[in-house]
Amino acid sequence: GLISSMTNPNFNSSKTFTMDTHVQIKNSNYVSAFMSEAHFTVQYDSHVLADVTVEPMSVPGRSDATAVAHARTTITPEVSKILFAAVVPSFHLRVKVTGMAPVKVTSLLGLKVQAKLNCWVDVDVLALAQNPNEMVVGHECTYAIGFQGLSHPRFVSTSSHQQ
Repeated sequence: GLISSMTNPNFNSSKTFTMDTHVQIKNSNYVSAFMSEAHFTVQYDSHVLADVTVEPMSVPGRSDATAVAHARTTITPEVSKILFAAVVPSFHLRVKVTGMAPVKVTSLLGLKVQAKLNCWVDVDVLALAQNPNEMVVGHECTYAIGFQGLSHPRFVSTSSHQQ
């Protein structure tokens, strides 16, 4: 499957894989928010590895929530060779996850904003087969908020998080 397409130097076809993941979200703010369907991209260098859709969800203020994400990836022979060189022998991969999520803050008169996410995620590739819940071994993220309705949203606040 997916691991053999990344670790087999003789991989010579294209294969599409899907994966559903649950992502823990911590809302440290005092206000609740509702996120509409969001889209993210996973890249290694300049190569797109996956397109991710996150289901709509509510996140209460000062609480944790779980986002459900659906990823779709197509491994081509070119991408397989690049991943093989990156993954062997450590079986770790550092990918970039970027995207924007439309968010509505109901307690602020339904204010609509765009939440911008940029993360570097460290993945244990062997865990994809052994224990997918443990595949993310680290991440560094930055977040920013921009106002919807502008042709080019202006991002007014930024925060960061490291694991």
